[in-house]
Amino acid sequence: MLAVRPKRRSFAGRPDQVARARDFTRRTLGSCPVIEDAVLLVSELATNALKHTTTGLGGRFDVTILGGVSSVMIAVTDSGSGSTPVSGAPSLEDVAGRGLGLVEFISERWGNCGGRHGRTVWFELRWTRPPDTPEAPGDHQP
Repeated sequence: MLAVRPKRRSFAGRPDQVARARDFTRRTLGSCPVIEDAVLLVSELATNALKHTTTGLGGRFDVTILGGVSSVMIAVTDSGSGSTPVSGAPSLEDVAGRGLGLVEFISERWGNCGGRHGRTVWFELRWTRPPDTPEAPGDHQP
């Protein structure tokens, strides 16, 4: 996958839109080696947007995908909240609260910015670039 420009789509703040966000991610990434991880993490972040921000009260959320030959960065932007997302360590009995823990565990790196009027939570996934594949501009690995 090599994207010159980010792909972005906006979704209504309703539970049925989480599946549409997963579909958008799957279609955008095509044969990307980390597609299943990306779809899972988008699902977690979209669900968090509905549950923990004003997105679930009639707002919207956006999914933005920027891919290169060996990495993809995906951001979910919601309608905002007064609380900051943190990755916690739920107990084995907890049935919820694992979303950001999955993001932290699976992604190369992740973060968030924003606040009460809108927040973006993003993550990056990387894979080994096949030999003889040209490097994309800005796709330098440290």
